[in-house]
Amino acid sequence: MLRRRLPHLGIALAALVVAGTASTPASALCTVPAIAGATASGALPRTTARLKARQPVRILAIGSSTTAGVGAGGVGFAHRLGPMVKARWPDTTVEVVVSGVSGETASGAAGRMQSELAQHHPVLVVWQLGTNDANFGVSAEAFRATIASGLAAIRAANADVILVDPQYSRWAEGRPRTGEFAALIAAEGARAGVPVVRRYQAMFQLAQANRSAFDGLLAFDGLHLSAAGHDCMAQQVAGTIVRNARR
Repeated sequence: MLRRRLPHLGIALAALVVAGTASTPASALCTVPAIAGATASGALPRTTARLKARQPVRILAIGSSTTAGVGAGGVGFAHRLGPMVKARWPDTTVEVVVSGVSGETASGAAGRMQSELAQHHPVLVVWQLGTNDANFGVSAEAFRATIASGLAAIRAANADVILVDPQYSRWAEGRPRTGEFAALIAAEGARAGVPVVRRYQAMFQLAQANRSAFDGLLAFDGLHLSAAGHDCMAQQVAGTIVRNARR
C-alpha cells in the first residue's frame, strides 16, 4: 500500500490530481531531449537493494517551495514521485515524506536534516536546493559547505541521496548566479558520487529551442514550476531511481 504524508491536502484529492496530470498534453514536454537527459549519473545502492528485494522504501523529499508544491496547488513533484516509483514495483510499499519550506535556503534544510532523518529513517533523500541561495546572496563557499554538511548527515544516517538543482525560469534570465549555483551542485554531486537532477540545464536548453514549451513548465509567476513542470521533475527523479535499479 502506498503511503504518503501530504501537507494541507487530503490523500484522495492528491491522488486525483496526480492521476489527472499524467494524461495532460503538457506532460509530453517531459520527453523532449533537453528534459529527458536531465540527470547526471550516481549510485543509489541502498534504494536499489530494497527495491530489488521488494522491501518497503521510504523517501524523504526536503527543500524549499518546489518541494512544498508551490505552483501546482500543493501537489508538487514530491507528491507525484511515490506513484511513479510504485508503478515500476507495484508489489513494493513506497512512501514519500514531504518536507518543503517555501523561501528556505540550503542551510535551513541542512539544519533540519538530522532531525528529519532521525524521525523518518529514509532509505533515500531527495534534496532540492540552490534557487533561494542564489537569489538571497549566499556565498559560493558557504553553499559548498552546506552541501557537504548535508551530505555528511545523510551518509551518517545510512541513506542514499539525489540532489536537485535550481530551475531555469523567466526570473533566472539575466541573473547568472542561478546558473553558477547549479554548476556548483553538479560539481559537488560528481565529487560525492551522487545523482544530480539538472533541471537548470534542461530547462535552459528547452528555453532556447522551444520557448512555448519552456513556458509550459512554469507557473504564472514565471519562477515556480507549473503542474506540468512538477510532473516532469517527478519523472526525472523516478527515472533516476529506476535506472539505478536496472544496473
